[in-house]
Amino acid sequence: MQATIHYPSTTLKPHRDESLAGGHAWIFSGALQQPPHWVKAGGLLDVKSATGQFVARGYYNPQTDIAIRILTRNQDEMIDAEFLRQRIRRAVALRSVFDPAITNAYRLLHSEGDGLPGLVVDRFGDILVVQIQTAGMEQLRPQLIEALVQETQATGILVRNDSTARRREGLEVEEPVVVSGEVPEQVAIRENGVQFLVDPWHGQKTGFFLDQRDKREALRKYAHGKRVLNCFSYTGGFSVYAALTNPETRVTSVDVSAPAMEVARQHFTLNGLDPAQHEFVTADVFDYLEEAQRNGELFDVVVLDPPAFAKTKDARGQALKAYRRLNTLAMQVLQPGGILLTCSCSGVVGMDDLLGILSQSARHRGVQLLETYTHGVDHPTNLAMPETVYLKAVFCRVAGDL
Repeated sequence: MQATIHYPSTTLKPHRDESLAGGHAWIFSGALQQPPHWVKAGGLLDVKSATGQFVARGYYNPQTDIAIRILTRNQDEMIDAEFLRQRIRRAVALRSVFDPAITNAYRLLHSEGDGLPGLVVDRFGDILVVQIQTAGMEQLRPQLIEALVQETQATGILVRNDSTARRREGLEVEEPVVVSGEVPEQVAIRENGVQFLVDPWHGQKTGFFLDQRDKREALRKYAHGKRVLNCFSYTGGFSVYAALTNPETRVTSVDVSAPAMEVARQHFTLNGLDPAQHEFVTADVFDYLEEAQRNGELFDVVVLDPPAFAKTKDARGQALKAYRRLNTLAMQVLQPGGILLTCSCSGVVGMDDLLGILSQSARHRGVQLLETYTHGVDHPTNLAMPETVYLKAVFCRVAGDL
């Protein structure tokens, strides 16, 4: 029988355990009666109510507003290798909805959504790319890597701790490092039967934007034989899906990154498409849209998938202005009755904000809301933590006659 481990503890102020009882997994520093100075950053501790009752167990960081991130509400559950293996098994079971013959790339672990806050693991075939974003998860790193090896049968695991967001947790920004097996410079993946090449070492985030899978699939039905404009196209995910719908479909991909444009061309070729039948433009999207509007160019479908315009609440106002300008420009280059897919990955901009922006951008044109999306099945969110929802996507028809 395993010996019980006694964790240091801290106490909440009166009534500050109510959100935790509802399933929330964060405790802010202002909720603590006394900061637990005796616990180092990333250290495990028990949280007790003002009346001394056990509430939860998690890890602590005195350097951040989120002082404690909850790992378990079971007092008998130790935070050890077996705990990590169980959480990973549960996450693997959820992702069993994917047929690997059709889709073999997905998010395996999604932070709070999978009960392991501060941890992101993406699977690309037999390769895992790990991002550790908090001091508490960094402390668990050795057991975590061992558990991933045991539970996933991955042939290679790459740790990508190169995000500057780690500095907020008092962590170093590191170079990517292989911690198990071998990880090639390029990995071929399948997504809904579409072929892509992923650069796990240098690509944005972990190498590919897996959270748009279902939106890329949804785009197909609107793109048949149409003229499609994909803005912020990166390596051409939406572009390839659109081009595959019909030999008559023509896609223009626009991104500021010339290397991303080259990979997009490779993706067309990989899927049996002739890049010469489509257009690849290296340009600032805002500049491109303004010039297209001046030249009277019109598209049947426009896709807007920009990077996050706001990563903090302070940037929210400027971000809303940028989204409004972007969507206004996009509507100006849409044929009457054209389809707009617009997305936001800014966590501080909600779905209501995005819908309001669309209404304002439309001005006197009628807009029909067709479909809305957030995260896919491999990006689960804790229902008690709406603030962790970051991705919003809206399909709409700019009718012009409503």
